[in-house]
Amino acid sequence: MEIALFAGVALLTLAAPFELTEPLVRLPHQSISSLETAVLLAFGAWAAAIVASRRLPEWRTPLTLPWVALLAAMFVASIASPVSRVNALHMTGRLGAAFGVYLLTVNGVTTRARLRAILSLAVLIGVVVSLLAILEYLGVAPVLAWLKAFRPGVATVGAQVRAGGPLQYPTIASMYLEVVFALGLGLLVAEIDQSRAARAAVVFLALVVIGDGVVVTFTRAGLITMAASLVFVGGMRALSRGADGGLRAVAALAVIIAALFATSRSAQLTWLRLTTEGQESWYRAAIDAPSDLELPTGQNAMVPITVANTGRIEWDSQGDSPIFVSYHWLQAEGDRFIAFEGARTPLPSRVAADERARVEVRVHPPRQPGRYRLEWDLVQEGRLWFSTEPGAVRVISRATVAGDELEAPLLPTMAPVKPTVRPGRLTLWRAAARMVEAHPLVGVGPDNFRLAYGPYAGLASADPRMHSNNMYLEMLAGGGVLAGAAFAWLLWSAARAAAASMRVTAGGAAAAGIAAAAIAIAVHATVDSFLSFAPTYVLFSLTLGCAVACARGVETRFANRV
Repeated sequence: MEIALFAGVALLTLAAPFELTEPLVRLPHQSISSLETAVLLAFGAWAAAIVASRRLPEWRTPLTLPWVALLAAMFVASIASPVSRVNALHMTGRLGAAFGVYLLTVNGVTTRARLRAILSLAVLIGVVVSLLAILEYLGVAPVLAWLKAFRPGVATVGAQVRAGGPLQYPTIASMYLEVVFALGLGLLVAEIDQSRAARAAVVFLALVVIGDGVVVTFTRAGLITMAASLVFVGGMRALSRGADGGLRAVAALAVIIAALFATSRSAQLTWLRLTTEGQESWYRAAIDAPSDLELPTGQNAMVPITVANTGRIEWDSQGDSPIFVSYHWLQAEGDRFIAFEGARTPLPSRVAADERARVEVRVHPPRQPGRYRLEWDLVQEGRLWFSTEPGAVRVISRATVAGDELEAPLLPTMAPVKPTVRPGRLTLWRAAARMVEAHPLVGVGPDNFRLAYGPYAGLASADPRMHSNNMYLEMLAGGGVLAGAAFAWLLWSAARAAAASMRVTAGGAAAAGIAAAAIAIAVHATVDSFLSFAPTYVLFSLTLGCAVACARGVETRFANRV
C-alpha cells in the first residue's frame, strides 16, 4: 500500500503548479480541474490500496483533531451562510481535500529516501515553473502562447511584466515557488552533509533558478519570505554546526539572489514597487488646457496645453512602453464618447515626477460641425489610460467644430469607460473586520468574502475574484470565531509538529527546510491566502505532511517507517 501512497504524493507534487484554465469535467454547479482530477486519482489509488491490503491507513496524527474540528466549523458556517451555501460548501470540500492530501503524505512519506525523493521532485518542478516564468518575463512568444492554457494573459504592474509561469497569477506563482525554495534549502544542506558535492551543486543551481523565478514575479512578500527562509536555515545551521560548508552555501545563495533582484529592474521601478502597494499613485497628471476651443471640421489642429507629472514614474515617449498625450471626443451633453482613441502626440522630452512640459497636441476634430467636449488624457501605449486610474481628475474643454459637413457616417457613441477599481489591502482588511463584526459566530461562509465584501468596503461594484489578501482574516470572515478558533488550533499544532521535527532530527537539514517552508507560508499568509487556490493548498498540505513525517523520525538515519 505504501508504494501506491508514495506514488500519489509524487503525482500531486508533479501536478500542483500545472492547473489548466479549462476544467476537464463540467457538472451541474461544479467543475473539476486538471489538478483536482490528479487529487481524485491519488485518492482513488489510495482507496484501492486500502481494499487490497485490508489495512487502514494511519490517521491518528498531531493535526487530525484540529483539522476535523476546522472542517466541522466550516460546514456549519456553510449551511448558515447568508451569501452562498454552494460556494461555501465548495470551499469546505477543498479543505477536506487538503486534509486528504495531508494524510496521504503522512502515510506515503515513510522513509528517509522517500522524503528526499519528494523534496527533490518539488525542487525539480519548481525549476520548470521558474524557467517558464523567466521565459515569460523575457517575452518568448512560443512560451507565452503555451502558457495561455494555464492563465488568461500576462500580468503587469505599470509597464512591468509580473511573470507567473503556469500559475494563475504572479502572486500565486510566488507563493508556490517560495515554499519550494525553502524545501530546497533543506535539501541543499542535506546533500552537503552527505558530502555529495555534485548533487549539492545541482541543488544550488536549481535554487538560483527558483530564486530568480520569485524575482520575476515582482512579488514583495516572496522576496521577504525567501530572505526569512535563508536567515532561518542559515541561523539553524550556524547554531548546530558553526560556519561550515552548509552555512557558506546558504550565504552564497543569498548573495546571488540579492544580485539577481538588484539587476532585474531599474532602481526607480524597484523603489516604487517596494514603497507602494500598487500602481495607484504612479500614473497621475495635472493638465492645463484651454476651457474653450474652435476647430475646423476634419482638419488637424495644434492645441497647446501644459501637462504636469504628479505621479511617481518618469514619462518617456521613446521608451519600451511609451507615454503619449492624447484625448477623447464626447458629446456636448452626457458621458457618451463619440471617439475614444485620440491621436497620439509625443512629449518633447522626458518628464520626471513633479516636472511639467508644454505640448502642442495634434487634434483631429470630428467631420461634422457642432458642439462637443474634448477630454484630455495621457496613455501608456498598450497598457492604460491615465483617466481610468483610481483618483484621476478629468480635464475637459468645450469645443465648437465649425465648417462644411464632410461625408462621413453618423457618429456612433460608446458608453463611458469604467474607472479601474483596485481596493488596497487596508480597505480589504477593514471590510473583513466589518464582516466579522456583523457575523461574528459563523461568518458569511467560507470563500464568500469575495462575493460579499463590496458593501463592507464601500464599493458600488466589486470584483468577485478579489480575496481579503490575508489567510487569517479570510478564515474569520468566512467561518467566524468558530472556524477561526479551529484554524488557530490547527496552526498551533502544525507549529508544534515543525518544532518537534527539529528536535527529533537534532537539527536535521531536511527538517530545517520544511520548517522554513512552514514559516514562509505563515508569513506570506498575512498578505495573501494559501487556501484559496488549488496549487497552494496542495503544497500547504504536502508541507504539513512532511513536517509530521519528520516529527515521527523519518529523517533520522535509522528510521525506515512511520
